[in-house]
Amino acid sequence: MSFLILIIQVILLDSIIVWEIKKIFPQFTSRHRKRFYKAFIIQAAVSALIIFIGYIFDHKVRDYRLFIWYYYLFGVVVVIYIPKSFYALFLFADWIISTINARKRTPDNSQKQKHIVSKAGFLVSLVVACFVVWGIVYGRYDFTVDHLEIVNDNVPAAFNGYKIVQISDIHAGSFVGNAHRFQKAVDLINQQEPDLIVFTGDMVNNFTEELTSMIPVFSQLNASDGKYAVLGNHDYGGYYDWGAPSDSAANHKALQNDIEQMGFVLLNNRSVTLTRDNSQIALIGIENWGTHKRYTKRGDLDKAMEHVHDIPFKLLLSHNPLFWFEHVKEKTDIALTLSGHTHGLQVGVKLGKKHYSAAILLRRQFHYWLGLYQAGRQYLYVNRGLGVIGFPGRVGMSPEITVVTLSNH
Repeated sequence: MSFLILIIQVILLDSIIVWEIKKIFPQFTSRHRKRFYKAFIIQAAVSALIIFIGYIFDHKVRDYRLFIWYYYLFGVVVVIYIPKSFYALFLFADWIISTINARKRTPDNSQKQKHIVSKAGFLVSLVVACFVVWGIVYGRYDFTVDHLEIVNDNVPAAFNGYKIVQISDIHAGSFVGNAHRFQKAVDLINQQEPDLIVFTGDMVNNFTEELTSMIPVFSQLNASDGKYAVLGNHDYGGYYDWGAPSDSAANHKALQNDIEQMGFVLLNNRSVTLTRDNSQIALIGIENWGTHKRYTKRGDLDKAMEHVHDIPFKLLLSHNPLFWFEHVKEKTDIALTLSGHTHGLQVGVKLGKKHYSAAILLRRQFHYWLGLYQAGRQYLYVNRGLGVIGFPGRVGMSPEITVVTLSNH
């Protein structure tokens, strides 16, 4: 059903665009009428085929290498239809302006205005197309280091200035043959000279084999107090229809072994204490927790905190930021929660220090979708992630390395 709705949307959007382009460029379209229609029919048919392939093979493809090629094909659809969607917004503005002017009985001005807005929209859509292509080719490797200071009275003096690097959402299966491109990210992380490195879930898209080429790269990460990780929703292989539960379990166990081979200690509903000069802070990790049926609810905070209740400063790793709202905020004394999962939807704009994306319109699923949130003395930080999934690029949502510095003043 969703496939048919998407195809209908594609046909309607193309029909509107064709109709309007004929009005804006009548001489060109009449001179190249057959080529003009043929071009639109071909790109619509190719896009429909790509969408159909995704629909048919969803949760059924075992060869992880096919995913990256499909993502690139889907990127072609995005390059075509995201600019068209922007253009459709200008056409809607056209319609409003034309309607207002018609009521004022100024048809000549209305027609003139319509051409101005339509042509402006056409140019804007071309610029948007360029940005999307840039995001696929370069944007997803534009690793950015963001700095954050967390001030809390419970930070021991020995941990004042303590530096934590957070990374998240690598999605290794989206980078087949490009593992070496993450060397830049690893070098940037090591240049921060972190005391601690934490990873907040989604190493892979589904399968442990995706991580094979990543192991030598991420094994180079160094931190004086070690590297710790939790699992994300994709790390349980829930986006593939396994033939038998034992196959899923074997894949999950092998993935955990690969993560540990990279030097990470997995915190599956457990905690560790970090010690400096007889002072301690607690690092707590929970397994994935989510609201969707494929987002396995394995997070057990009570079990994870069993041995650290008496430690004043607590840091939690939770892949899904909604866990903070449901189980941490105003319910515990956990000072800082680090999460990922949302990617900032990989597409947005940054104005000043703030990011904006379509996640703002999806508040039910993405209420906590990016950056720092505060409730009293408790903080949540949502990392944009290092990788991509679905759309094979990033536009205005650069892959993020977060440097968190703890302070007690």
